[in-house]
Amino acid sequence: MESHLYKGVEPSDFYNKLENVLSTQTSVFKINIALGYELVSKTDPDDTRYFYPNLANTNVFNNPIAINSKADIQKKVISEIRSMELADKLNYPSSGYKLKAITAFKIFLYHREHSIGDSEAVIPKIIRENKHVINFPKTNNKCVFYCIAWHTFQSPKKGPRRIQAQVKEAFKRYCSFKGIKYSLSLFRSFKHINLLQLDEVEDRFQLGINVYKMDAVSGNVECIRRSDKGYEAMDILSFENHALYTKNIDMPQAKYQCPKCDMVFVSAESLKNHKKNQCELVNIEASQLSQLSTNQLRNAIRSLPTKYSIKNADQYIDHFI
Repeated sequence: MESHLYKGVEPSDFYNKLENVLSTQTSVFKINIALGYELVSKTDPDDTRYFYPNLANTNVFNNPIAINSKADIQKKVISEIRSMELADKLNYPSSGYKLKAITAFKIFLYHREHSIGDSEAVIPKIIRENKHVINFPKTNNKCVFYCIAWHTFQSPKKGPRRIQAQVKEAFKRYCSFKGIKYSLSLFRSFKHINLLQLDEVEDRFQLGINVYKMDAVSGNVECIRRSDKGYEAMDILSFENHALYTKNIDMPQAKYQCPKCDMVFVSAESLKNHKKNQCELVNIEASQLSQLSTNQLRNAIRSLPTKYSIKNADQYIDHFI
């Protein structure tokens, strides 16, 4: 853990110091902040109490905030603190005291090791056999560059196993951006990319890189890094620090939506049977609800639990309030 203590600084100066500390970090981390403050009695100005910055009782956030991109610094930390009434975050021994001044800030950083580039990861069957996910073999820790190469240079004449030249070209461009001289030995020995380094990768390749992780048991997908840059988006599925490419992050979740009535199915076969035998066009608009047939309404209701991963839901409620 790393900490930075600032005493006797104005809140406006603190934000500059906070941003400077966070923006110079080179790997992903979690952060919390503790406040030091002085209270004064409402009836006796000579009765004061001082509280040192302590995460046990003067913390700004209830839990440490995870920072996975540079954008998170402003969005999750600085903007959040600016919107707070810090006086409400303090502990008062009784209602007879009021805040005299916030006198100190202490930043606590918890460093995390979340790098993408583990070519030894064992990919489970639910991901490995998903036709919407591309798992590049033998990436030698350069799976991020494989994803970039496939997204940027993919050709109908080349499969994902035959893009080594494109991967080297992507790596050369990255080295040029970093001011590093490319060599074959550097290419072969490259280890991995920390999640926080994806900001500079985005700028070099003009790509907005979103990173997701999938639960191998449930198949549910969670976004762990969302790009806020206006570049063309590229989605990466990270499993045990190994990057896999997916063109549409909704597809690995095995959800197939009927383009006509919007019902959602867990398999392509179920969707195919539905389109062949049962599909009725459903437009869910308030002005048209009274005009829908019973089957159309039933289809619309049945699609919602699958679409939003709701399990064990009762679709047949007898009474509505």
